[in-house]
Amino acid sequence: MKKLIGTFVILLSMAFIGILILRIWGIYIVSINEIVKSGYTLLLLGSLIVILIVAYGTFFKNNSKGYNKEIGNNAHPKL
Repeated sequence: MKKLIGTFVILLSMAFIGILILRIWGIYIVSINEIVKSGYTLLLLGSLIVILIVAYGTFFKNNSKGYNKEIGNNAHPKL
């Protein structure tokens, strides 16, 4: 997962730097407004994903499932 996110960040950075280099030369592929809007959209989607992960872990995940509660207080593997 770390490699996937790292690769995505590197590709996104390279694309952004490429757009900046083209703007230096006067070539306009996309406007700054479009970049800002898509950046806000990505931030909102990222925050939504984090909220959904936290909500799933808090409300829907059953951590005690698969353990034998009859054994006692010692650490034991899942069944």
